[in-house]
Amino acid sequence: MSDLLIIGIILAIYLVISIGIGLYGRSKEDSAEDYFVASRKINPWILFCTLAATNFSAFFFLGFAGASYRAGWGFYGIMAMGTSLVGLSILLLGIPIHRLGKEKGYVTPPELIAGETNSKYLGWIYGSVLVVFTLPYLATQPMGAGILLETLSGGEIPYFTGALLLTCVMITYLVLGGMKSSAMTDVFQGILMFSILIIFVIGFFIHEDIGGFGEAGQSLWDNKPEKFVREGNFTWQIIFSYTILWPIAVPMFPQLFSRFYIAENDKAIRTAAWLYPAVVPILFLFPVIIGVYGNIIDFDPTLVDQKSESDNILPLILTEYAPLWAGAIVCIGAIAAFMSTADSQILAMSSIITKDGLPAITEIKKENEKQIGRILIIILAIIGLALAYDPPDTIFDIVSQAFTGLAVLFPTTVAVLYWDRVRANSCIVSIIVGEILVGWSYWSAKTGNAIPDWFTQGFHFSTPVILITILILWISTEIEERLVDNASS
Repeated sequence: MSDLLIIGIILAIYLVISIGIGLYGRSKEDSAEDYFVASRKINPWILFCTLAATNFSAFFFLGFAGASYRAGWGFYGIMAMGTSLVGLSILLLGIPIHRLGKEKGYVTPPELIAGETNSKYLGWIYGSVLVVFTLPYLATQPMGAGILLETLSGGEIPYFTGALLLTCVMITYLVLGGMKSSAMTDVFQGILMFSILIIFVIGFFIHEDIGGFGEAGQSLWDNKPEKFVREGNFTWQIIFSYTILWPIAVPMFPQLFSRFYIAENDKAIRTAAWLYPAVVPILFLFPVIIGVYGNIIDFDPTLVDQKSESDNILPLILTEYAPLWAGAIVCIGAIAAFMSTADSQILAMSSIITKDGLPAITEIKKENEKQIGRILIIILAIIGLALAYDPPDTIFDIVSQAFTGLAVLFPTTVAVLYWDRVRANSCIVSIIVGEILVGWSYWSAKTGNAIPDWFTQGFHFSTPVILITILILWISTEIEERLVDNASS
């Protein structure tokens, strides 16, 4: 039996099961609310699984391993600390978002922001930012599938063919089932990806060429001791920056924000809030182990020495130390991670455009929203695939840029939920200034110009940007209130 046929059979079994679960999970109801937020009936355990699986993507499987290969154990610290605080974000934002969604029928993030501030313009700007910064993150999912299948098959499955396959399967169950199908497949994919990853890590260390965890650790210490220490690029400022970036940015991803609407009650949100920091940092450890200990393997330097190529580290270890069938199974676990994120991203963006974007241009009948959402799912999936065709950077860097762009929305979101004095115009100014700064960062990186030290002060770029958006929101609110008071007097 040929290598390609073995990979094909294992992959086909997984994809058929995924589609089957998606079809089984779809609701018989025909409303847009059911399609986009599963009628708000998801129980605590499914909610946690879909929150976790949705947040674990190509960034988790390939980006973590690649970054850990380059940076060593220090990378785990900055990821685990920030992730542990995400539970606080889920409590802070999830409960009021869930309650407002149930009370007022909100389906999308911009609907809530616009509804609570009585500003359709703020809603449009908020929704535009969500879509603009989620699209490149979406592209990393077919990127991951393409990288894995091409490397594992020795090039017999071209990169873009793997990306296309992932996209087609995802479109199938999303178009037919919507949010409920997405949540049900997330449970399956989440259990599958973590079970396979844990087994793979154990299998790697018991391989006769590795000799166990102790021998591998000694080999790494002897050859690359710098991987055990915090290197110069992990200063306290950078650690602090990433520690606050994750809990600020993660709930701003539309696929995570929308999950707060689908919970059946507050208890489901609270359960997810304590499970997330209890479970997720442990799971983060496994791709980091793969990346760090990949340094003891003698690869072709041209494959992994370049930053843009280090995302290949996991599939390269697979081809080196796992039989083909085992490598194909691990590949399935990774693809499960990619699909569980991509389907949620597409569904969230589809709902935003259907409920918030198109009504600003033309009248949309309520009975047509579900069908329009399905068409948009196909269009958005194709856009993500097109962006993946020639990716501009590593998976980690693409996602970091997206995190910063979405973090700009956090001050506005908290203010709308908790600050009675907040003004829509102040939120608009805060978001626009923040995104201009993010654009400056992106342009500087593309032109090879570093962001000035006077601006960052050693922190990641996101930290001063978030601080500036908070200050602008507060100052502009104070100014607007005084102008209103003066005008009325």
